[in-house]
Amino acid sequence: MTAAIVRRAKLGRTSCREISRLSNQGIVVVRHWRDRFPEGISTAIRWGCTANIPVSSVLNSAEAIHQVNDKLGFRRTLNDAELCPATWFSVEDTEPVVRGGITVIVRPERHAQGRRLHVCSTVQELRTACSRYPRYYISNLINKVAEYRVFVAQGRAVWVAKKTPGNPEDVAWNVALGGRFDNVRWNDWPLKAVKTSIQAFNLSSLDFGGVDVMVDANGNCYVLEINSAPSLTSPYRQECTAKALDYMLVHGKERIALVDRRGNYKKFIHPSVCEEALMYE
Repeated sequence: MTAAIVRRAKLGRTSCREISRLSNQGIVVVRHWRDRFPEGISTAIRWGCTANIPVSSVLNSAEAIHQVNDKLGFRRTLNDAELCPATWFSVEDTEPVVRGGITVIVRPERHAQGRRLHVCSTVQELRTACSRYPRYYISNLINKVAEYRVFVAQGRAVWVAKKTPGNPEDVAWNVALGGRFDNVRWNDWPLKAVKTSIQAFNLSSLDFGGVDVMVDANGNCYVLEINSAPSLTSPYRQECTAKALDYMLVHGKERIALVDRRGNYKKFIHPSVCEEALMYE
């Protein structure tokens, strides 16, 4: 027993339990608010948990989790890199855009599960929505045709799942609102979306995370956010995640650079799940 997943209460119980069961490195699960931290643990794997722990070696630092959990702050980072929908951070900057006929979405600093989302097509709607929150961001409404979650570890994609919404007319395609995830086979990976997800991931300090990315009718890709504790409801995704965490425990957590040449999914895939992953020698 050398590593422990540290999870928050009411977060990731099934996901962490299955990772522990499938791991070949003796990973155990610890709830930070109830369990005593086991002796003999050399590495802690933070599953969305930022509590103080008595271990210096970690996968996903508390600082990295805070970085991506700050939806507004990380959206600034994504916006500066032009990896997300065009985003504004004040009513005054957005009013001319709305007057020009662009529909926008207002979201508060903190939100989850597709909730607290306001679609605004008039200046009055914009002002009303923004007045509800002390801090918010405003983004262009993208007419998406597909949305994916790309689980990235060390700058490589581990698995890709396509979101199928309960209602395609919903703005937020969220499992909590009736949608589902369907695994995508390697040969069917949307490579542009995978590459964009990796670019966004590398703007964070995370060692692993689930990147939500959507695609419009023209094939343009837009990152929405990165989840430091993505739900794993599929045995396949549970197994792949366990393999990636095991790999980092054995080989270290340094970023794995993409090979600078043309290639299919092998250029982007994590070596823990594909022996033929393209690597720099």
